Amino acid sequence: MSQNSKIEKSYDELTYKSAAFAQSSPYKLEACATLLGINPPPCKNAKVLEIGCSFGGNLIPFAVNNKDARVVGIDLSGEQIRRGQEIVKEIGLQNLELIHGDICEFKSDEKFDYIIAHGVFSWVPDFVKDAILRVVRENLSQNGVAFISYNVYPGWKVKDILRDLMLLAAKDQNSTKERLKAAKEALLVYKEVLLKRDNEEFEKFMPIKSLITWIDDILSKDDFYVVHEFLEDINDPFYFKDFCEKIDKFDLAYFCDIDMKDVFVPDFGNALVDDFKNVHFADRIQSEQFLDILNMKLFRQSLIVHKNAFEVIKAKQIGPSDINKLHVVGDFIKRDDGWYDRFNVMPQDISWLCEVFNKMFPASINLSQILEILPEDKLTVYSAFVRLLTNSASAMIVKDELKDIEYRPGHSRLNPNLINYVKYFLKHKEETNIGFANRFCVSERLNLVDYYIFLLLDGKNNLEDIASKALKFIKENDVKIFEASGEEIKRNKVVSNILNYVAGTIRIASMLYLLEEI
Repeated sequence: MSQNSKIEKSYDELTYKSAAFAQSSPYKLEACATLLGINPPPCKNAKVLEIGCSFGGNLIPFAVNNKDARVVGIDLSGEQIRRGQEIVKEIGLQNLELIHGDICEFKSDEKFDYIIAHGVFSWVPDFVKDAILRVVRENLSQNGVAFISYNVYPGWKVKDILRDLMLLAAKDQNSTKERLKAAKEALLVYKEVLLKRDNEEFEKFMPIKSLITWIDDILSKDDFYVVHEFLEDINDPFYFKDFCEKIDKFDLAYFCDIDMKDVFVPDFGNALVDDFKNVHFADRIQSEQFLDILNMKLFRQSLIVHKNAFEVIKAKQIGPSDINKLHVVGDFIKRDDGWYDRFNVMPQDISWLCEVFNKMFPASINLSQILEILPEDKLTVYSAFVRLLTNSASAMIVKDELKDIEYRPGHSRLNPNLINYVKYFLKHKEETNIGFANRFCVSERLNLVDYYIFLLLDGKNNLEDIASKALKFIKENDVKIFEASGEEIKRNKVVSNILNYVAGTIRIASMLYLLEEI
C-alpha cells in the first residue's frame, strides 16, 4: 500500500472533526497582507482553496457569508469529502466545491487569492510537500497569500520522545482502537516513572517536567487528534530555516507568521541577547531561527507569497498609516489585577486602551479613532495600539470596519444567508461533523435553544415573542441546558430566567456578527 493510500485509509477509518480555525481565515490573511503592503483581492469575491479540507468545516463559514466568493476544498479522504458534500448540499451552498482527490494530481489554470494548508504539511511525505508548494506556486494569484502550518524544532524534540514511545507500544496492534489504547497505557507508565524521578539527580539529564506536561496534554486530547498527531506513519517536524530553504526552490517567500510577532516584536527583549542576534544573524530568516531555538518553538503558522511579490515590499517599514488600515476587535475583561483577554493579562500601562476596546466591543476600532480621543499624544497612542496587538493573542484584526448591530425588530435581523447554516445545526443536534463558526471562523459552543433563538431573529419577533417560543421549544423537545461548568440548569430556573437567557443569546448573535441591518 502506498503512503498516500495509507493516509487516506487512516482518515477514512477515524475521521477528523472538521473545525473552523480563525488563524487561517481569509479575513485574517487579508488583514495581514494589507498591513505589510500586499493588496490582495477583497474577501467578498475572493477565490479560496484549502488543501486537506476534511468535511469543509473551515470553509463553510466563509462560503456561507460570501456568496460571490469561489471556495474550493480538496482532501484525500473520500469518506470525509462524501459527508462534506452532503453538508454543503443540505445548506444549499452554490459557491463551495469539495473535491476528493490527491493534491499531487491537482492541475488547474485557476488562480486562488488565498490558499490554506492547515495541519497538513508536517503530516505528509516529502513528495506531497513538494506537490503542495507546486500548487501554491502555480495557482496562487500574484497578490495572493498562502497559509501553511507545520511542526518545528526545537520544541518538538521533547514531543518526539513521547511519539516514539507511543509508536513502539502500538506497533503490534491491529486496529486503530487497540493502537490508541496501547499508546495511552505506555504514556501512563512513563508518567509514573517520571514522577518517581522528579528530582535534581535526574533533572540533570532528563526534561522531566516538560515530559510530564506533554503527557498530560496528550491524554487530555480527543482520540482522533491523538491518532493523527502521534500514531500516523508521518509527523515530520523540521527547523524553520529548512522550511524557508524549501519554499525558496519553488520561487516562494516567507512573509510573516500569522501572529505577526516577527513583525511587531522582532527582538528577544534582552539587550545582551539582541546585540548578539543583530551581530551574528543579520538575515531575518536566521534571526527568526535563532529566536525559535531560544523560545523552544514547536509550531508555526506561516504566510507565504510569491518571491517577486515579496521583493517589492521586503524593505517596507510599518508605520502609523499602515496600522490605521486595520480595524481591531478586542474583548477584554476587568479583574482585580488588571485587564485580561481570553488568554493573558495585559500590560498595566495600556489598561486605558483595553477599557476603550471593552466599551466598544464587538465593534471594531482603528488607530485614527483612538487618536481622536488623545490627539495631543500621538506617539503614546500609537505605541499603546501596537503593544495591544502584540500582547493580545485573541485580538482580531480585519480590513473593514465592524459594527455592533443589536437586534431590534424593524431595524435588524439574522443575515438571511445564515438561515440554512443555522438550521443544519438545529436539525442534527450533536451529530455534526463540523463546528459552528462565524464568518471569521471564530468558533462558539452553542446549544439547540441558541440555534432556535437565532432563527427567530427575523426582524419581526420582539424579545417577549422569542422568549415565549423558546420556552415552548424547550418543553416540547425536552431540551437540557447546561452551565459553562457542565452542570445542568434546572427546568424551573430556565423558565423563570427565560427572558434573560434569550437576551444573552441575542447578544451572542451580535458578538458573532450574525445580524444585519434591514
